[in-house]
Amino acid sequence: MSKGKKVATGSSGPGYLEVICIALIVAAGAITGYDKFLSQKIKVVDLKGYVRTQKALLNAGEINGKQLIENLDAVEQVLDNEAAGNPNQIIILKDVVLRNGEEIRIKE
Repeated sequence: MSKGKKVATGSSGPGYLEVICIALIVAAGAITGYDKFLSQKIKVVDLKGYVRTQKALLNAGEINGKQLIENLDAVEQVLDNEAAGNPNQIIILKDVVLRNGEEIRIKE
């Protein structure tokens, strides 16, 4: 036996509990990051209902043609702002989605 070598006593790395905690933290961070930055989000808009409401207001005389065009331009602006806010966002008509779509509310 050589006299100059020392044998290490005790643990030299993380234990099982620390490894499990680190793995859980990394997995949770990966899932959160994927959901926030990479996954597709579906939002719906009730464009048909909005146009129907605007048509009824136009027929009732509550708005004129110029106001109708301004309202439709405002809808386009709202949809453009929603699309610009998240590039992984898909906006489709409410008539196409059966359930669980987050709806974009258009102010009237």
